[in-house]
Amino acid sequence: MKAFDIGLSALTAQQQKLSVLGNNLANASTPGYHRQRVELVNRFPLQNDKLHIGSGVTVKQISRMRSSAIETALLRNTSETAASQETLAMAKQLESMLNPGDSTVHATLSKFFNRLEKVSNSPQDLTVRQEFLAAASELMESFNSLTGQMADLGDDIRQNLDDSVKEVNQLLVDVADLNSRIFQSRLTSHEPNDLLDRRDQLMTKLSEFLDVDARTLDGGEELASVAGGAVIVGATPVAFGVTEDRTGKVGIAAGGLTAPITLHTGKIFAMSKMLNETLPEFKDRLRELSRTIVQAVDQQHAQGMSSQGPYSVLLGTRGVAEVSIPLARSSPEFPISSGDLYITISEDATGNRRTEKVSINTTTDSLNDVATKLSALNGVLATVDPVRKTLLISAGGPYSIDFAGRPDNTPDVSLMTGTSKPTFSGLYTGDTNNRWTVTFSGPGEIGVTDGLVATVKDSLGQIVAAQDVGKGYSPGSSFEVRDGVSLSLGSGTVVTADSISVPVVATPDETGILSALGINALFSGSEPGLFQVRSELRQHPERLASSITGKPGEAVNVVALAGLRDLRLPNLGGRTVIEEMADLTSQSGLVVQAADSQTTQLQAFQTQLEGDRNSVSGVDVSQEMLEMMQTQRAYQAAARFLSTADQMLAELFQLAR
Repeated sequence: MKAFDIGLSALTAQQQKLSVLGNNLANASTPGYHRQRVELVNRFPLQNDKLHIGSGVTVKQISRMRSSAIETALLRNTSETAASQETLAMAKQLESMLNPGDSTVHATLSKFFNRLEKVSNSPQDLTVRQEFLAAASELMESFNSLTGQMADLGDDIRQNLDDSVKEVNQLLVDVADLNSRIFQSRLTSHEPNDLLDRRDQLMTKLSEFLDVDARTLDGGEELASVAGGAVIVGATPVAFGVTEDRTGKVGIAAGGLTAPITLHTGKIFAMSKMLNETLPEFKDRLRELSRTIVQAVDQQHAQGMSSQGPYSVLLGTRGVAEVSIPLARSSPEFPISSGDLYITISEDATGNRRTEKVSINTTTDSLNDVATKLSALNGVLATVDPVRKTLLISAGGPYSIDFAGRPDNTPDVSLMTGTSKPTFSGLYTGDTNNRWTVTFSGPGEIGVTDGLVATVKDSLGQIVAAQDVGKGYSPGSSFEVRDGVSLSLGSGTVVTADSISVPVVATPDETGILSALGINALFSGSEPGLFQVRSELRQHPERLASSITGKPGEAVNVVALAGLRDLRLPNLGGRTVIEEMADLTSQSGLVVQAADSQTTQLQAFQTQLEGDRNSVSGVDVSQEMLEMMQTQRAYQAAARFLSTADQMLAELFQLAR
């Protein structure tokens, strides 16, 4: 009878082994399947008299061929690869928006400055002006469009983030269910290999979205550790939700909490980083670039005038948050700093002009205060629109105004008692604002008194120029003082105490208030998406502020506008607008290059890890077939053993009869 028990144990063991081998072969190409191996052990022997006789074979366990170290490395590599691939896909979209091409910012920016140069060559040609204004409109449209595209990309990423969190929550439900079933199976002393494989597949899928690890407790419970243990999922699922703080940064939090967990890998990490860091950086730089261009162009445009001459009315198109509080706290559309604003007031009938200085302190002066200071000047009336909170500057009576900063043709002669009439002319080309004062070496008559010298000094008392205006000087003739400014002295007398002063203005607006308030601006709007060329200029191109003298054919202000192409701006890190756009595009390419390189390296490492896992867990069909043949022979041998034992028992019974 013992022989039958031994033979049956062999048949049973080999049959179970054959089933496991068949399962291996069936799942040879199943993703995530781990090869299983039957571990056979001899049964406890039976004692017969003083002898211990073996009782056969039994299956100790069915092991899952798995390396924890390799599986953990693969799980992390999968998470890092998914993050890198997601970053690469998003970065490519960003790069495609910034790449040069027709109708892009690159093309329209170049076209804008090229058209400006054409205007400088043909300032009176209205067709050329219209072409420039059309190019300016195209530039604003390209900025507005690119800003919209980036906003759309952000919306798409946010939607993908929401969808990914929903998928994560469903995966966690499935993981928790399998964890529970695995634990229940272990309570009955069975190792649920197939359930563990399915759970590992879910963990691999979960790792694509966030960093996750699998843990097994001593009691047989399975846990999923998310974000380095920030969240633990056992037999009860945890639901995540997308959070957003006051600054707009997004994250994910568990269990209805508001504090986001810290992720390091996975698609959700990549999307969060793109939404919180990469995309805002590009959007901020694009915003700063567009605003810098608008501010710089508007500031220069405001400091010129059309070929029709000075203005009777200048209306601001940008306002402040509150007109009665200091400018520093009134949230102007563009920054305003403390400094001086020079306004030129011309008398229409005589052509005489004078330049007045208005000092602005942003910590104490409100928009109302600025209007009051301007209105205190003879010939100027400034009012504040209480609804739109904008500034309107108009010339009173027989006057007109501008901010071109030309030298006064009739200087301040309040301290002069002589009869000679001084006249300044030319355009100041210096780089600093100053006030020049003319004094004389003694009393005398212009063009007559021998050795009579006119000395010009700056506001620090340093000599700018000295000119003999006595004998040999032709009264009324001009002599250059310096930096493009000339002076002529008419016939008549001067005395030692005579003093003539004139402001020389390189920067009519030291504060930036003209562009901040949209005074005589080229553009309207203060944010990308809202920028456009002022409708008044589109309808009347002759009003383009191309000049600083108002004389037909003079295009100094257009030349200055065109010069902005090569101006290195502090707001752009010392780069020109062309360089900044190129650097922005280059930066997007670097993001793509870095993500692509990282993805390639991670994929290569993943291939290596998968090879290592296959060497441990993979099913080798040839090896399984060979082992199946060995199992078949063992099964046949066990059957033959039972047949022999049966025959022996039959012969024994025959002898007993």
